[in-house]
Amino acid sequence: MYCLNKIVGWVSSPLGAFFLAFALALVLRRLAGARAWCRRLAAAVAAAALVCLWLASCGFMTRFIGVPLEREWSRDGVMHGSVEGLPSADAIVVLGGGVGFHHECNAPEIFGSADRVFLGARLYRAGLAKRLFLTGPYVEFSTAPLMEELGVPREAVSFFPDARNTEEEAGEVRKLLIGGGSRSPKILLVTSAWHMRRARMLFRRAGFDVVAAPTDFEMTAALEKPLEAADFLPSAEALSRNSYAVKEWIGNLGYMIVGLFR
Repeated sequence: MYCLNKIVGWVSSPLGAFFLAFALALVLRRLAGARAWCRRLAAAVAAAALVCLWLASCGFMTRFIGVPLEREWSRDGVMHGSVEGLPSADAIVVLGGGVGFHHECNAPEIFGSADRVFLGARLYRAGLAKRLFLTGPYVEFSTAPLMEELGVPREAVSFFPDARNTEEEAGEVRKLLIGGGSRSPKILLVTSAWHMRRARMLFRRAGFDVVAAPTDFEMTAALEKPLEAADFLPSAEALSRNSYAVKEWIGNLGYMIVGLFR
């Protein structure tokens, strides 16, 4: 399932779809010969691929494909991570954390979605749970030490560095909190708002009573400034952000379809 997820994720990503479409256009052009319709089709496919990649690389598109992923987590019209109003739970689960590890420098690398670590620590210090689970690669060298710096004692933290995606992370947490029993423990699930819908779906399927604790509203941040000319020009930052959004929509749809056959 993991390999299939990766393949589908790449094929459906803006860059993956562009390269596949462009390769198809080249094949059609090579096979065209004297067939004018085939040459026209090749040109149309190549043009469509370029236009779609251009759009996916523009900041204004985030308003249409990224922001809707976060609207569900609005509280009284305000979109930001908060401790207020959240209940006590059996555990706090922080996905990924936006923190990596630089081996040569022997130091953590903190990325944009590190908001998750900060909110996870706040939830623990607020006394909402006594256990905190961390996921992500090299977490024992990166997120776990950072949690200690933020006031979370080491004995309260468990982590799963070998889980490769959200589905596997849900399974690893299940082993410790549920085991073979039928009880549905309540967890406070911390992840980026744009990823929360799919993450909540997967943890619910794993048997948890999930309370969403979203943070890192980076898609909605696109609305904090008025549109400008630069938002209609391609940029690597916009392409990265919009690629995450496309991946989430495809992932949500894919897991919904899989769930219908289970």
